[in-house]
Amino acid sequence: MKFYRQIRENAIEDKKVRNYFKYAIGEIILIVIGILIAMYINNWNTKRIEKSVEISSYQNIKRQINDDKNAIYVIMDINNSAYKQYEYAVQIIEENDRTKIDTLAKMALNLYLYSDFDRSSNIYQNLINSGESKLLKNRDVIEKIQKLEETYILMNRIENTHFELILSGIYSDLQESIKISDSTVRKPEKLFGVDFQNHFNLVIWMCTQKDAIYKRAINEIDTITALIDKEIKKASGRYNNM
Repeated sequence: MKFYRQIRENAIEDKKVRNYFKYAIGEIILIVIGILIAMYINNWNTKRIEKSVEISSYQNIKRQINDDKNAIYVIMDINNSAYKQYEYAVQIIEENDRTKIDTLAKMALNLYLYSDFDRSSNIYQNLINSGESKLLKNRDVIEKIQKLEETYILMNRIENTHFELILSGIYSDLQESIKISDSTVRKPEKLFGVDFQNHFNLVIWMCTQKDAIYKRAINEIDTITALIDKEIKKASGRYNNM
């Protein structure tokens, strides 16, 4: 009897061990499932955050380039107004119309003025430095922003050339020919001469070059804006469906 009792106790103990192992295995499975669920939720949240940052980046780029576009329109108007003035000045010189000497003097003094675009920031470099460029799915947007930056650089070079042109010859001839304080002409013959005609023609050419680069920049901005609007719509759809 003692022998059989020991067998029963051993059997009961063995059953407890089996139950414990079942419980332990079940607990491990629950822990694994919990970890997987947590990883899924974390991944889901990460993707939502990335998508939110992507949309925000697109919106920020759009805002900056449209600010640039508005600034370019302003300086385009200044440039076009100057172009028309200088063409009229050349006409007065060609016709040697001395009755318009005061008008010519005022337009000559305007040779000091020139349009100068100052962009808000280097958008492409900021995207690279901040790491936001990695979140933008449409690489064509990044490439076109880089191209726009190159256009801005060329634009500034042309404007600097215009400024150097003013300093190199126009400034000294103006000082010699016109009393700047009251715009009275000191040397009419010089003002109506070939030198000033050449000054006006050179600046007209500069205005033409600048107008072309301004229009190029605006076209590039419009292209980028259209791409961004499309990407924001797509990204917002994916974000809302998460």
